[in-house]
Amino acid sequence: MVQNLSESIRKITDMLDIFSDSTGDYYILYHFGSSQYYFSKNILQAYAIFRLEKTTCTLDEWRERTDSRDKNRLEQIMQEMQKGKYREYNLNYRIKSSNLQTTWINSRGKLYQDENGQPSYLLGRLSISEIVKQAGIFNNTELKNEIKKILKSLRPGYLLLMGIDNLKSINLRNGRDFGDALLKDVIQVIRDEIHHSQKIYRISGDWFAVNLPQYTKENVCSLFQNIQERLIGQCTISGGCVSYTDYHVSDEGMLLQYAEISLDHSKLHGKNMLTFFLPEDYEEKLRELELREDIQKSISAGFEGFALEFQAQVRTGTYDLYGAEALLRYTSPRQGNILPTEFISILEQSDLIYPVGLWAIRESLRYCKKWREKVPQFHISVNMSYSQLNHNSIEEDVLDIVQNSGLPGNALTIEVTESMQLLDYPHLNGIFRRWKKSGIEISVDDFGTGYSSLGRLKEMEIDEIKIDRCFVKGIQKSVYNYQLLSNIIELADSCQIRVCCEGVEEPEELAVLEELRPALIQGFLFANPCSASEFERDCLSFCSMNCRKNKIQDAVISEKEINPLIKSSEEEIARTILNAENDVFYLSDIDTYELYYLNNAAQKVFGAKDYTGKKCHKVLHGRDTPCEFCTNSNLHQDSFYVWENKNEYCGRHFLLKDKLVSYMGKKVRLEVALDITKQEYISQTAKERLAFADKIVGYMNTLSQHADYPEAVNRVLASLGDFYQADRAYLFERDPIQGDFWDNTFEWCAAGIPSQQKNLQKVPPNAMERWLKVFEGDQSIIIYNLAPLKETSPMEWKILSQQGIQRLIAVPICDNNKIISFLGVDNPRYSIQDDSQMRVLAAFLLTRIRQDWNEQRYQILLQESNQDLLTALHVGFWTLYHNKVDGTDSMIMDETMSKTLGAEVLSSPEEKYTFWYSGIASSDLTKIEQSFKKIIHSNQILQFEYEWNHPKGMRIRLRFSGILIENATTFIRIKGYCRVL
Repeated sequence: MVQNLSESIRKITDMLDIFSDSTGDYYILYHFGSSQYYFSKNILQAYAIFRLEKTTCTLDEWRERTDSRDKNRLEQIMQEMQKGKYREYNLNYRIKSSNLQTTWINSRGKLYQDENGQPSYLLGRLSISEIVKQAGIFNNTELKNEIKKILKSLRPGYLLLMGIDNLKSINLRNGRDFGDALLKDVIQVIRDEIHHSQKIYRISGDWFAVNLPQYTKENVCSLFQNIQERLIGQCTISGGCVSYTDYHVSDEGMLLQYAEISLDHSKLHGKNMLTFFLPEDYEEKLRELELREDIQKSISAGFEGFALEFQAQVRTGTYDLYGAEALLRYTSPRQGNILPTEFISILEQSDLIYPVGLWAIRESLRYCKKWREKVPQFHISVNMSYSQLNHNSIEEDVLDIVQNSGLPGNALTIEVTESMQLLDYPHLNGIFRRWKKSGIEISVDDFGTGYSSLGRLKEMEIDEIKIDRCFVKGIQKSVYNYQLLSNIIELADSCQIRVCCEGVEEPEELAVLEELRPALIQGFLFANPCSASEFERDCLSFCSMNCRKNKIQDAVISEKEINPLIKSSEEEIARTILNAENDVFYLSDIDTYELYYLNNAAQKVFGAKDYTGKKCHKVLHGRDTPCEFCTNSNLHQDSFYVWENKNEYCGRHFLLKDKLVSYMGKKVRLEVALDITKQEYISQTAKERLAFADKIVGYMNTLSQHADYPEAVNRVLASLGDFYQADRAYLFERDPIQGDFWDNTFEWCAAGIPSQQKNLQKVPPNAMERWLKVFEGDQSIIIYNLAPLKETSPMEWKILSQQGIQRLIAVPICDNNKIISFLGVDNPRYSIQDDSQMRVLAAFLLTRIRQDWNEQRYQILLQESNQDLLTALHVGFWTLYHNKVDGTDSMIMDETMSKTLGAEVLSSPEEKYTFWYSGIASSDLTKIEQSFKKIIHSNQILQFEYEWNHPKGMRIRLRFSGILIENATTFIRIKGYCRVL
């Protein structure tokens, strides 16, 4: 039987050689049983293209010659042919030539089956592909003629319109030749699925149409699904479809318009989907056209229907009125009040935003001049879009309006969105500088939601940044958001950039912002956007504003008394947290240089356990006299002084933040030192280090906006992968059980790229040996070409090649000189030689990891302690259990608390709870119950005091601090500490 098979193949290949002599093409036979290719002899003459030294090769060998970008497409076709799904194929793909270039080939052929109906072999032809630029055959005019005939015949059926999703991105990623080949493949797939029964029309660059008479809706769905499946691995496709007979259609143009509306709907709602036309879609389109007409008429009629609303901006602390932001509104004569997101989009698309924008500035300044009679330094802010700034005469027009208003330029602030800055930086900078000469100020709106950096803003001489609501919302509950916003405000202050926090709606939020001290605050807590007359009544009126100020101040004072971010922690809690920190903290006398406190990290770095009373310059720098670079004279209570120092005494490089604080009734120096010895790639100076590249602020925003660590990492990896235009971005961490092994814990994949996360768990140490050696030298792994590793590191080459990796960048994340994880991207197509983005991101990730560790330590602070310190301070710990099923309570006390309360002899937790509860003064029982309810519902550390009757006949005052540890279905567990006052 084997002999018969070999003989049959030999006869076929002999015939292929005859054909090749006649046509000049290359012929191919693929046998499914042996997974073997057989070629006509003339293929050996094209070695530079096919790299074949004999007329046979295996399927795996042919895959190796196929460009990695096309392997999935080729394998999919082979699998579908073997399953018998298709009898013919026609495919364009690339192969790797001997000169490391790629060559497009066209392969077409037919499937032949054995006597049992099973796939036996493929017989086909290979030719060097000349990509046809005009992939479509029939045009728009011919399509309309065919639709017209169908409508006259009154035959049922559908017009199907299809568009390739993201073709522009595909061209940018793979080259225009690939895109042209894809267009050709899409047409061929459509032809195959409609069995060449209908004409295919190319009505635009990547839109195709086909008439489907006699098709039902189910037939159309099945056809579209088949086309989608055939194109998996190449592209996705969206569709819009309309029935010939379901709706009244006046002509062929209207039917085509219906189909286009449906296709637009698919593109706007996620792509890769089919939408059937509904009258509501058409009504929505008509509504948009109607609104556009109304807007044009309104502008022609002197901006009738347009109006401005104003929202107050107040100064922090005093809540005095600073000015207002002008907000554009529009009322349509036919549709009523229109949302700004809707009408501004139409204005920008039609370029009507320019005259309307100038009108808004003119009107805003008119009101500003009027209101300056009551508030002499009143400021007005007006939003401006990029399309306005891109207008040729924008500079002169704005200057003319300001000059004609009779106001100085500094009465006007132009607000631009943060993302706008990236579009045309030199152009915008030129405009802004011209305006600033006349006093006009520039504000960056929604700061933190785009990719700007404070360094770039300083270069553009921005006057103000407006912090977006997403950073302000719930800030009293997020230590991380609090710290991030604090840093932004501090940095902005150092650059002389004013900060305005938007979206302040709750007294709790304002109470926290009071401590952070941005210059301005804006939000519903002070005033809603309102008309000019309402603004004059509610915000300019002395009595109204003072009444509003008093209410807000009372609410803030009340909130400060209970807010855990503002209320000072007890000394023992603060010391425990500081001693657990990896960063250096110390307190010293600014006059005598005497050290008052060094946390554990500082004691370890400087080898100083017995430091009390010694001089800071001696302990920290090994100097007998004060340091010549001492910053004591630069310190203030209001803000940190940020600088850096290479400490030769301990051999470390520090980024330092110094500030004056009150301690034991006097002003002392607080210094926080971050060890950046291993992170000097960020910058050579502190300011440069903090003025990160544009993308870095995006990473910071992502890490700050998402309290959930896994979600934050996944989002940052997506942004990183997008920046490098990579196939994958990932984070590896040490296996928690086998510390020498490595796990791919987080992974992002580009569209169409298979995940490798499951295959990369418990990677053995021998496979990581080379990488770890590089990482230990604080170097990055950068691979430009995988091939050389096949000889030098075969195991590494095998692991990477199996994933389709040709290039990669990986950087280490180290904590205390230990590699804890590493960050990487596969097949980057942009910035391949620059690991700086990943380096800085690694530093931020380490900060976030440390932050999570700190917050975990904070949460378990009441579970673990330094026993000696607690005993000396007479602090006792307790755990309270409440059984939800039977309503019983029990309490566990440590030895210190038991002795303090005189409860040594009691044994069971139930008895201890009864003993403690029965001793509470009756006047404080309600307070105790309310306090524990608040602990459960707020999930925050809560501190309260109450009177307790000691069994020795005396009444003592106890301070309790507690936090919810677990709220399960059947029980509640709360932990805390107790101290006698």
